[in-house]
Amino acid sequence: MSATTEELRQACQMLQLDPCQTLTPELVRKQYLKLALRLHPDRNPAPDAAEAFRNLGEAYELALASVAQGAAAQLEKRQTEALLSVFFRALRGEDVRAELGRMGVHQPPSDFGVDLNSPFDARVELDGDEGGAADVAAAFRDIFQEEGLTEEGDPVDGYAFPLGEEI
Repeated sequence: MSATTEELRQACQMLQLDPCQTLTPELVRKQYLKLALRLHPDRNPAPDAAEAFRNLGEAYELALASVAQGAAAQLEKRQTEALLSVFFRALRGEDVRAELGRMGVHQPPSDFGVDLNSPFDARVELDGDEGGAADVAAAFRDIFQEEGLTEEGDPVDGYAFPLGEEI
């Protein structure tokens, strides 16, 4: 469930939370329970108590999903940035196998069909004399073009397929 900014603002208002403050699952749950006890139809004699209680539940679910979605996105972004950092260090010739192991990224077994001695995608022939620098940017550009990707975007936030094309 992806909420718009306005929906999240309304959910925070219903939960009596400041939308500018950093929301945590614990804070959202605590505020929901506090208000649920007050608005529950068994404890609240108001004629619209059942509807208010349902709306509170919807606001709680929306706010909690938004908090979880934001936390998951931040975690994925940090992991991607760390992996890219290691990748670029590997391109410079550093041995990063131990660090990849600590990150939970392991090399596949040799019988997995992957040539681990090849520094780049097998589709790309690297031009450069022995010991000379290869054109890494051109190699990636060729791969992106083969896959139908544009150069819009960045490695952390992703690359986009050209408009109007289906995957």
